[in-house]
Formats: sequence, structure tokens, C-alpha cells
Amino acid sequence: MSNKTTWERTSVQSLLRNRSSGRYYARWTIRGKQKWINLKTDVFTVAKLRLNDEAAKIERMRDTRAAVTAGTGTIGDLMRIYEATTTSDTELKPSSIAARLVALKKVQKTWPGIEGLKPSRITAEAVQEWAKRFKGEGTAFTPPGSRSVIQGNSATSVNRAVDTLRRLLDIAVARGAIHANPVSVRPEDPKDKLKLKVKTTKWTPPSVSDVQRLFAAMENNGAKGGWGVEAADLCRFMAYSGCRVGEVPLVTWGDVEWDKKRLRVAGEKTETSNRHIPLFGELESLLKRIIERRKKAAVYTVDGKPMIEPTDRILRLSECQKTIDKACEASGIERLTHHDFRHLFATRCIEASVDIPTVSRWLGHSDGGALAMKTYGHLRDEHSQSQAAKVSFGERR
Repeated sequence: MSNKTTWERTSVQSLLRNRSSGRYYARWTIRGKQKWINLKTDVFTVAKLRLNDEAAKIERMRDTRAAVTAGTGTIGDLMRIYEATTTSDTELKPSSIAARLVALKKVQKTWPGIEGLKPSRITAEAVQEWAKRFKGEGTAFTPPGSRSVIQGNSATSVNRAVDTLRRLLDIAVARGAIHANPVSVRPEDPKDKLKLKVKTTKWTPPSVSDVQRLFAAMENNGAKGGWGVEAADLCRFMAYSGCRVGEVPLVTWGDVEWDKKRLRVAGEKTETSNRHIPLFGELESLLKRIIERRKKAAVYTVDGKPMIEPTDRILRLSECQKTIDKACEASGIERLTHHDFRHLFATRCIEASVDIPTVSRWLGHSDGGALAMKTYGHLRDEHSQSQAAKVSFGERR
């Protein structure tokens, strides 16, 4: 269907109606690009009121951008621009948007008065002082029920705040308000680096027997309502497919290509994470068991047969961390998260001598295996040494 037949003009400028859904949308051209806003209503009078609200926001943003470009803007103006561009970025996941907005608030809280400063007042020395203060004092957050204030912040939290300040001042540089970004200035002493080193621990995968005990404990945890079984199958699915927990709700029965022995996965991060993975033995068996269970519990039938639509989700749960925690505690296994089952998948594949570029494709990476090599390279080295011990050239000394 063409754009002309999809959109219906109204008597109000910048207000259009989608013929298919009946919803009203606002449309403006900003800096040569069209900006669409879903007004989330099919009532014309409500749409007009919401259009006015959105138009006021657009005008305030235009004034803010103009002020920054003219050199009269403040860090507060940059923050408003940054917040608007972040929340409207369709390439970012909701969790990433939330994390950036939290980091923005931490910059505001740990640098009192920064919103009123002009970008030119933010020097490399001032940034250094803020970073040291932030690392040592943190945000003065007091946990609920606690009388003590948390000192400092995690490396990840500090680094996100530093990145946020850099992005804010990048906007000022791009608009000519300042000539260079002070956050990007390298300190003379390496000890004065703005960012903290994130400590990573070597992940040790649970044994096969531990994983089986964990699944059994999860199933026993849900003996009353059967949700323990669903939780166990969710974790099995991630361990046998390598799917991210955010991808699980997107996988339907229509994605199972039984004839080709593969499963289509719609990636949640980018289009490049869309992929096909083989129906590994355990994965195929798991899917067949789920089908049998669905058939036994089916209420609606077609011609006497249980109805399972291609659009039906394979897994009924989207997450089950509390069940995992209880099962780990009951089994005496170190705590695991949803993402650990994805790690488990990659580990088992590498231990089975699957090359890292192939594992990377199964995981939905688009870097040819660079990230997988960085994350799991030590496993390949260990596996290589264990296999090398089996090699003999007929002569031992």
C-alpha cells in the first residue's frame, strides 16, 4: 500500500490519520528530516489537544538547539537535547535508554549547579575534579531501611556517567559552542583516567550433572501450578539454543522449520542478530515434549485435535529469575542468571570443537567472532590443550 493511501490528511496542520489503525500521528520536518509522533488516540478532538502539547515541546527543543548553536545555551539545554534524542532513538533498547537516563541523573546529582553552566565553563580540570569526587563519594544514596550512605559507585556506573558527560559536550562541539570536548583530553598521569577498570571474573560453567539437578529442582519448585516446569523449559531452551532472554518471547511455533531442522530467531538487538540455528538434538526433543504437554492441556480443539497456532509463543514465561535463585540454593549451585544459560550454550559448543565464528553466528553476533573470541577464547585454549594430550606421533621420550 502506498504512503498516499495509508495516510489521510486532516483539517489541522501536521496532524495525519492512519487509515489502517485509525490512530492519529503528528508530523514535522526538523532539520530536513521528518519526525513522526504517535498520538496514541483515534479520537480527533483528543488528537488535536495532544498535537498542541507535542508542538510546544518541539518549539522548546528548537529554541534550546538554537541557543546552544548561538553559544548562549547551558549544560541544562544540552541535557534536554540529549534526553530527547535518547528517548526517540529507535536503535536503542528500552533498557539501554533507561540506563542512559539514569546516568544523566547521576551527572546532575554529583555535579551540583552543572545545569546552569555554559559548556565553555566545563574544563578538563573541572571534569577531573568531578570524576574524583564521584568515584569517592558517589551519589549519597541511602538504601531503603538503611541509615548509612553508600560511598562511591561501581565501575560500570562511573563509566556510564563519564560517557554521558562526553556525549553532552559532543553536542556542544557539533553545534560550535566549544571547539573541543574536555572529557576527551588525556591526563598526563595514567592514574588520573576518568574511567575505572571493570573487573571481570572468569566464568566457570556448571557441570552437566549440576545443570540437570538444577532443572529438576526448578520443576519440583512448581509442583502445585506447573510453572516450575515452564521455568525449567525456559532455561533449557536458552541453554540449548543460545537465545537471549529478551528473544524468548519473540520465538513462535511458526519459527520452527522442522523439515530443514532449524529454528528461526528474531534478534532483539539489531537486524543483524536475526538468525537461524540448527535444531540440536536436545533442542528438538525439548520442543516435541512441549508440544505433547500443550496437547494434553489444550482446551480448544479443531476437528478433535488440539490447536497450536504458528503464531503461538513456544515458551509461556518471559523470565524466571526467582525460580532459578531458589533452585540454585536448593541444589547448592552457585547463583546463575538467565544470561548464564546463553554462556552455557556457547561453552558446550566450543567444548564440542565447534569453531568460534560458527558459534558467533549462532549467538547472533555480527563481528565475525571477535566478541565470542574475547569472551570464550580461554575455553578454546583449554580445550585445545586437552585435545593435544591425545595426539601421538609414535615416539615418546
